Amino acid sequence: MQIANEFDVQASPDRVYALMLDPARVAPCIPGAEVLGEREDGGYDAQVTVKLGPVKLAYKGVVSITEHDDDARTAAMRARGAEARGQGNVDATMRMAVAARDGGSHVQVSTDMQVTGRVAQMGQGIMQDVAGRMIGDMARNMEAMLAAPVGEADEAPPPAAPAPIKGGSLAVAVLWQRLRRLFTRSRS
Repeated sequence: MQIANEFDVQASPDRVYALMLDPARVAPCIPGAEVLGEREDGGYDAQVTVKLGPVKLAYKGVVSITEHDDDARTAAMRARGAEARGQGNVDATMRMAVAARDGGSHVQVSTDMQVTGRVAQMGQGIMQDVAGRMIGDMARNMEAMLAAPVGEADEAPPPAAPAPIKGGSLAVAVLWQRLRRLFTRSRS
């Protein structure tokens, strides 16, 4: 499955790019994500927790930067994980590009993802909407982190890991977005 997202952050492209290349610092910007430690091979042990009503899905795995071009501010990251209490797996390659825009940064992220298990049953449309919502939350959290003066934000330890993604409010927001799109199309 292919998922494409883009967002803007009011911080310099170099700072945004540096943050996105540091999984330990960017993980707290993603709801439910947490880096557990650095590996000898340069990757990071990580987990993402999603709470859907009474069901809690936790994925544990490895995240690593597989390539980067600092001059072009492009990079690729691979994330592999397995459901902690299930048989689901995820394997994703994310490519990103950071460019200057309107005094800040414009970030494009494309993800090629294969999923199995319970999450795969949600369908591609819902997964794209959920991914879009998560990217929006990540962009707002990155902007808040980078709002500090240059030395402070770049040297400060990452904030504490956020609470798990809550599926109830996320599902309502995704449903609302889908309904708005449906009514917008029918008016055209």
